[in-house]
Amino acid sequence: MLAAGLTAPGGAAVGAAPPDLDRGGPGSWTKISTGGSGINFESSLHRTADGVLHVLYPRSSGADTGLAHTSISAGGAVTGQQDVLGTTWSIMDSAPVLVDGPGGGLRAVFGGQQTTSAGFWSDGRMYTATAPASGASWTLPAEAVGDSHSAYGSYGTAATTLADGTPVAAYPLNSSITWHVGTGAGGDQTFDVPCCAYDMTMVRDGENVWMAWYANGTGASANGTFVRQIYPTLGPIIKAPGSSVGGDSLPAGRVAMVARAGGGVYLAYCTGYPYCENVGLWKVGSSKVLKVPGTKYANLVALSAGPTGRLWLAWSDNIPVVKALRTDRSVGKLGTVRNVGMPHGKAAVYSLAIEGSTGRGDVVIQVGDGFWHTQVVAALTVRGKPGVWKHGTKKQKVAFTVTDAGDAVAGAVVKVGPKHCTTKASGKCVIAFPKSTKKGRLVVLASKPGYANAKSTLRVK
Repeated sequence: MLAAGLTAPGGAAVGAAPPDLDRGGPGSWTKISTGGSGINFESSLHRTADGVLHVLYPRSSGADTGLAHTSISAGGAVTGQQDVLGTTWSIMDSAPVLVDGPGGGLRAVFGGQQTTSAGFWSDGRMYTATAPASGASWTLPAEAVGDSHSAYGSYGTAATTLADGTPVAAYPLNSSITWHVGTGAGGDQTFDVPCCAYDMTMVRDGENVWMAWYANGTGASANGTFVRQIYPTLGPIIKAPGSSVGGDSLPAGRVAMVARAGGGVYLAYCTGYPYCENVGLWKVGSSKVLKVPGTKYANLVALSAGPTGRLWLAWSDNIPVVKALRTDRSVGKLGTVRNVGMPHGKAAVYSLAIEGSTGRGDVVIQVGDGFWHTQVVAALTVRGKPGVWKHGTKKQKVAFTVTDAGDAVAGAVVKVGPKHCTTKASGKCVIAFPKSTKKGRLVVLASKPGYANAKSTLRVK
């Protein structure tokens, strides 16, 4: 039910997507937002059961800010754009969150204040708007995820849902972290940290809800990236290993934390100071941190759960350029780094997000004039053994192995000139080269739909 004076948020369409928005697949950047954009605006990505990716983001209009939604097909095409609220608000969360909604739909969670006049939506709470799975129409119920009237000042909102769909939301403000379970009555829960906490993220791993945040307090114990289980029981605050050097650290945007398919909570963050020496990928509770190659000078980091236990990791650096990779199924090995590039003519990345549950990585960045989207696919790796042999001695059989982050890939086609073979379940196949094969280098290409091609060389001496 709507309060008096509130415009019904019927999901007013921004307009049909023009033909040039129907691009969006791997290697093609598409602007997916409308209206103005602040450089502190963050997007939130969520995929519904039909495979459609939904993007929630703030959109400015003069002094006020609203929320907007864009839907993107599994192939990367923009399929719809809607307003989430019927009006812009005087204060709006710069980092709203999109989670599961009722009946398999969508729920936007955000702190804000509609106007300075009295009314439910001007109480500064953590509000929620809902939509069916299509995202085509949005409703703003008279309910909030929590009682606090300070959520409009959030330093980086976080939200998730319990297994039954109950929303859980949290926000940091100065030294306090406040969270609430559900939209019903009942007091908020809080704890304090040394000032100040920012860029919060929340995930559910089985029945357990975890939150993570970045802190820039004084000294090693108050500076870096931190994580804590908050539900169903409150656990200890744990600092991510190497997330600060003494009492100094680097923020990397909304904290990159995911619950892996198959179990486990993972964080990715910058290590080193005064610049990022490398991105560390850490399983919470583990003593080992994987160093991600090619991440020196990274300034934003994003992480997503992929299928069969894999993770997608994306980062941007100060060139700027966006890069990404996918891990193996056990998150013990890292795949080939992919250069995702940048939209033409854009010179900065202010926020970064990735969603990889379909196998591809959907990447959304904010470059100052709004939000842009592209996709990235994992790359194959191909190796031949032996890689070198002597010309004219005998016919040479070369065994090729095609992998994805160390995992064998079946059905990949390996080509060397006119010769080719197809890998079996082991990821292996064999090509025989006649002893008349000329001296020099032979280019090896491996391909399979859904992957970027791999290239290597053999040498006949």
